Amino acid sequence: MNLKIYTFSLLILFLTSCKEETKKETPNFDFVKTFAGKIDNKYPLHIKLNSENGKINGTYFYDKVGTDIEIKGTISNDSTLTLNEFDQKGNQTGLWNGKLINENKISGTWSKPNGDSAKEFTLLLTSNNYESSKKAISDSKYSNYNGTYNSPFNDGGISFGRLTIKYTENNEIEFDISTAHQAGCTGELKGTAKINSNGIVTHSSSNCKSLTFEFKNTQVIVKEKNCDLHGMRCFFSGTYKK
Repeated sequence: MNLKIYTFSLLILFLTSCKEETKKETPNFDFVKTFAGKIDNKYPLHIKLNSENGKINGTYFYDKVGTDIEIKGTISNDSTLTLNEFDQKGNQTGLWNGKLINENKISGTWSKPNGDSAKEFTLLLTSNNYESSKKAISDSKYSNYNGTYNSPFNDGGISFGRLTIKYTENNEIEFDISTAHQAGCTGELKGTAKINSNGIVTHSSSNCKSLTFEFKNTQVIVKEKNCDLHGMRCFFSGTYKK
């Protein structure tokens, strides 16, 4: 009789222990976290995952580009993640298959929707939130635009062009652009321009329908459309060099 009671007690203890162990290993599928990592160990990115009952919504951006990419997916009971990414038109552009290694790490493979061009990725939890991470990267990137740029025609003495740029740390720049020609025309425009998600900077006002700035290394390509702030022989358009 005592042996039966002892055996039964051991069985109860074993079942209770298994139940507690299972409870401890059950992953938490409700979280909002920002991870930083790389695809193929050479494409840095930040990703925000909002998981509720295993259903995930979020966005990510490549540090070099800064454009948000939408992601949707699920986490299964074994901590496997499946995420689909979409462009701004709603077309699927990528597939993430990974594993939640622990609360701080995700690893797996990124590929095209059909599985082609698979590349490994690793994501680590970051203490910075998604928005502040994106702002810090943008500020660091665009502050390099600061400075004075000159038209290559300045040395010839026929025409003149100068552009001064100052980044204001809120995805905007302040600019001062001036132009002149020996024929007698001059022009100048000061203002602010907004940087879009593709890195193109655009200004628009009542006297200038659009003035765009495209930054490439130490050069700025300026394109104007219907700017009435200079004579017919003068132009803001052109390539300006630091």
